[in-house]
Amino acid sequence: METSGLWTPALKLVGLLAMAIALQSPAGLVLGLALTGWVLLYHHQRFLKLLRRLRLLLGVLFAVTLLMTPGAALWPSWGLYPTHEGVTLALAQLIRLLGMLATVTMLLEGTDRRALAAGCLALLTPLAGRAQWPERAVARLLLVFDYLETAPPPRNLQDVLALAGMAQTTDPAEVCLLGAPETITLADARLTRQDWLLGAGLLLLSVGAFALGPLI
Repeated sequence: METSGLWTPALKLVGLLAMAIALQSPAGLVLGLALTGWVLLYHHQRFLKLLRRLRLLLGVLFAVTLLMTPGAALWPSWGLYPTHEGVTLALAQLIRLLGMLATVTMLLEGTDRRALAAGCLALLTPLAGRAQWPERAVARLLLVFDYLETAPPPRNLQDVLALAGMAQTTDPAEVCLLGAPETITLADARLTRQDWLLGAGLLLLSVGAFALGPLI
């Protein structure tokens, strides 16, 4: 998919970072609920797929926050935990995490993997100077995407080692494939003046919402 217009791949990634900051502000709970409701209406298939993959992590984070936060016991006859503060904090963090997952869902729905790689390259290049590591990092990212899309799920230790790149192969076809050079061309792999201005504006708005929230 070729990305054009206002929201370039790099600007979408900056927007993702800005949203992560904004979700931690006092308005983050309303924002998280709004984002979750939006993706459930328009992108529920991908969102639920990501949610199924992360359900164990979300459950563990919720349980740890619920049971490890000190405060007034919710049911004193049961002991100290869970607490009122633990329930409030656990629900708040869960809403923020769901809002972040909803943001990632919208990013993946509107941006293909090559556009994401182009955005990463555009953001990393100014940090690297004359070094070439951004190109190598993005090339490895694309190879991981390709492998994850085509490789079957690991069934044994050998498959796990192959996924980690630690297994050796003697199949001539695979050796030829691994050694074959490939030229990857990425569109929009640079930051425009518009990206700099809008990206800085998004980050300033999110940081301002986070910093000024307690004062409002």
